[in-house]
Amino acid sequence: MKQITIEQLQANQFYWARRKQALGAPIPELEIIRISTVFGMAPEFWTVSVSGSDEHFDLEAYEYLHKVASPSQATGSRSNLALVSSLPRTIGHRSN
Repeated sequence: MKQITIEQLQANQFYWARRKQALGAPIPELEIIRISTVFGMAPEFWTVSVSGSDEHFDLEAYEYLHKVASPSQATGSRSNLALVSSLPRTIGHRSN
């Protein structure tokens, strides 16, 4: 599998990646990470944001294996949401 270089990364996108292996350490597990722009929009400020945590790492700390595709959105689809009022509902009418 050909790895993705840092120059090919895109801001605010998700990737399958793994931390670079230290000498003698076991092979790290794959994880889904996000290229974060929390410190700035310019590529020199991008970091790796680990899903499920508030940790950020330098881009050089990971090897990038595959971009996670965004879910496609159906054109012309409508939401199944309905507006529900929180106000009490009156049934019938009152007469004075």
